[in-house]
Amino acid sequence: MSVNKEIQDLQVKVAFLENTLSKISDEYYQQQRDLENLKRQYKMLSEKLNMVSSSDTQVSDFSDEKPPHY
Repeated sequence: MSVNKEIQDLQVKVAFLENTLSKISDEYYQQQRDLENLKRQYKMLSEKLNMVSSSDTQVSDFSDEKPPHY
């Protein structure tokens, strides 16, 4: 193999690796954004659940009581 051919092969490999690295970087960035969105949604849902749970405890106190006609 000639030196020029070896250099050319290495340049092709480097270009392929750079392209692959760029794709991986883009995917990682997208996953980070998705993770942050999911964390925000989880926090909101958790807060809503806590609000509902706290209001349900007040209602559940009355649900344990027997109605007046008993």
